[in-house]
Amino acid sequence: MTTTPVRARPPRHPDQDVRQFADDPLRWFGGDREGMHRLPAPELAALQLAALRLRFTELADRLLVVGALAHEQHIDAISALDDAAPLLLPHTVYKSYPASLLSQGRFDQLTRWISQLTTVDLDGLDTDGCDSVDAWLTLIDDRTRLRLAHSSGTSGTMSFVPHTAEQYSLLYEIVRQDTVPPGTPPDEPVHVVWPSYRSGRSGIARHATAMSEQLARHSADHFHTLDPGHLSADLMLLAARVKAASGRPGQVEIPAALRQQRDHYLARCRSAPQDMRRFTADLAEQLRGERIVSLSLWETYYQWARAGLDQGIDGAFAPDSVLMPGGGTKGSALPRDWAADVARFAGVPSVRLCYAMVELIMLSLVCPAGAYHVEPWIVPYVLDPGTGKPLPRQGTVRGRAAFFDLTADVYWGGFVTGDHVAVDYGTCPCGRTTARVEPGISRFEDDDKITCAATPEALDDALEYLADATL
Repeated sequence: MTTTPVRARPPRHPDQDVRQFADDPLRWFGGDREGMHRLPAPELAALQLAALRLRFTELADRLLVVGALAHEQHIDAISALDDAAPLLLPHTVYKSYPASLLSQGRFDQLTRWISQLTTVDLDGLDTDGCDSVDAWLTLIDDRTRLRLAHSSGTSGTMSFVPHTAEQYSLLYEIVRQDTVPPGTPPDEPVHVVWPSYRSGRSGIARHATAMSEQLARHSADHFHTLDPGHLSADLMLLAARVKAASGRPGQVEIPAALRQQRDHYLARCRSAPQDMRRFTADLAEQLRGERIVSLSLWETYYQWARAGLDQGIDGAFAPDSVLMPGGGTKGSALPRDWAADVARFAGVPSVRLCYAMVELIMLSLVCPAGAYHVEPWIVPYVLDPGTGKPLPRQGTVRGRAAFFDLTADVYWGGFVTGDHVAVDYGTCPCGRTTARVEPGISRFEDDDKITCAATPEALDDALEYLADATL
C-alpha cells in the first residue's frame, strides 16, 4: 500500500519554526503522528539540516569535547547533513571518566566530568552528602532538569547519558499516541505492566518512570510491576564487577552500605522464577480481558510468557493490548518462536518489536511492513565499517549505525553505535517516507572501537580536553 505524503504546515517564522521542530516535534507536526512520517524526504532533510545547524551553533562552543573535535577537524559550519559525521561521538564518551572516580565515590569530580558534556550549570551542586551512585543520581534528579541514564556497567564502569526530563516527557507523549486508542481522554490512565523493578535510573528503567507518569498517569492501580523496589545503580555496578571477577565475590570489595542490598538482590535472584509465576498468575486474575501496554526486553518477555503458559494461562489480556519487546537477545539463546509464545500468552495477534537505545530519545515500533522507521527528529547515518565515512542517503545501505538526536538541547546528540544495520531511504510499502532500519540488526564485536568519521587522533586530542577538565 502506498499513501500520498502529508505536507507539514509552512513555516511562519523560519528560525522559530526550526527551533520548535527540534525542541518539540510533536507540536511542530500539529499533533499529527502519522504526518510525522509522511513528510516528503527532501523537505524533511532540509528541516533536519536547519535544526542540525541550530544545535551546532548553540552547542559546539559550549561543549568542550565537541568544540575541540570540530577544531581538530576544521569544521566551523554545517552545510550538509553529512558534514556532521566527523562530529559523531563514540558511545564510550559517556564513560570517559577515570574509573577510579566511581570506585572511590569521587562524586564531586564525576560532576565536573558530566558538566563538560552538558550545558546545564552544575557548579553549585553540593555532592558532599553523596555516599553512593544512587545518591548522586538522586541529587541530580532533584536539583536539575537532567535525568542521567546509566548503562548496566558490564564493562566495569558505567555510561551516563545526560538526557532531560523534558525529553522523556516528549517521548512518552508520542508513545501514548502509539499505544492508546484514539479518543481516549488525555488524563485517563491505562494499565501498564512492567515485569521488572518499579523504578531505577538505567536506560530502560527511566522508561518505567516515564510510563508510570505518561501512560498510567501516576495511578498506582494502573502500574503493575514484578518488583516494587528500586533497581540500584550501585548494585548493578557491583554485580558487573563480581561477574568480571569470574563470579568470585571475595575478589571484589563490597561496601558495608551495599551488603544488605546485595543480600536482598541475591535472594531476589534465587526466588525469581517463583516470583514471576506468582506475578503472572495474579495479573491474569486481576487484568483478565483488560487492555495493557508493556515494554521490556526480549528475554524478560519470554520468561514472563513461559511462566504463564506453563501454568495454563493464555489469552491473558485484551487483544488490542500493546507489548513492545526491545533490546534483542542480549546474548540469550531464545527459541525461534519466542515472540509467538509471548503473543499467545498475552492474547494479542502479535507483539510490536521496537528499536531503541539508551543514547536516543526514540522508541521505534515495527511498522506493518516489518521495519523500524527512524523518527523525524533523529538524523540517521550509516557509516562504512572500515573507513567510518558516511554512506549515501539513497537506496538500501549497510554498515555501522550512527544517529543525531535533534531534541538534545543541552548535550551533543550525535553518536556512533555498535549496531550493524541495513537502512532503506526509499518510501516504505506501509506508506511512510522516513528512513527505516530493516530487521536483522546485529552487533559489531568491537563495539567499543572508534570507527566514527572522525580520525582516532582527532578524537583522542578532543578527549584529552575532557580528561584535563575532570582532574
